[in-house]
Amino acid sequence: MHPRLKRPLERVLSSSWVGQVTRPRTRGKRLILSYHGVKPDGSEQGGERALFIAQRDFAAQLDMISEVADVAPLDQIDQDGDGRPRIAITLDDAYRGAVCEGVRELAQRALPATIFIAPGRLERHVFWWDALSSESGELDRDVRDYALNTLAGSDERVRIWAARTALSISDDLPDYARAATREELRTGVASPGITVGSHTWSHANLAKLSVDEIVSEVSRSRAWLKREFGAKYVDWLAYPYGLDSVAAQQVIADASYTGALRINGGWHHAARVSRFARPRFNVPAGLSVAGLKTRILGAVLA
Repeated sequence: MHPRLKRPLERVLSSSWVGQVTRPRTRGKRLILSYHGVKPDGSEQGGERALFIAQRDFAAQLDMISEVADVAPLDQIDQDGDGRPRIAITLDDAYRGAVCEGVRELAQRALPATIFIAPGRLERHVFWWDALSSESGELDRDVRDYALNTLAGSDERVRIWAARTALSISDDLPDYARAATREELRTGVASPGITVGSHTWSHANLAKLSVDEIVSEVSRSRAWLKREFGAKYVDWLAYPYGLDSVAAQQVIADASYTGALRINGGWHHAARVSRFARPRFNVPAGLSVAGLKTRILGAVLA
């Protein structure tokens, strides 16, 4: 749809009267939102831009969410709510901008959220997809496909391959586009309502790993997070890249995780999906407040 038509249509579909009509479409369902990075206002661009929502846009979306939805902690998402659309907020990858500025915006509104952490990729780490993104902030589709499917999303293997094939790669990124440090995480997680969950140990593509490798990734991450954050840890896992497999689901179930999350999907009945393949709605950087509201109200099904 042409942008000049899209925004006016979103404003119409996000109106309160439309919400009254579409409410039955979300009744009894749950929506889990997935964010990644938060770009502080005034910062230069860097990394894969679709992953980094501007801080002012994030704040505006949180204000809207507070008004129209019943926001629940992830580990309470399936409990009864207050009658409004019931959602949970998650933040993947522990980007510094999300852990610092993003958590600050959440705390100001007393909104709960869960940060999914890959402990082996902390301490100002630059993720391979951000390092390989072009100056326009886009990652070549063929590069992404090869990195995920042939190299299993392994940061070390992707970087070796990029160097060998002379791909343009740069770790010269703004701080917000780097992974947070342990101390920054401790500060952010100290905020009321902020919890942490597992994003595996190294953010590898579980769908391309052996069973033994999957076991190592999910058990090592869980042990570290429990040790570091104690009661702030929730026993949920978010699949890196949103990619799972039958083997990965079985390993996570056998490890007695509460649930596991994909990256795609939207409104769902908890009883009608696997606990270890729960869908989420990925909120891209370019989605407007009205566009997100249409999905929360059910006017456009996420």
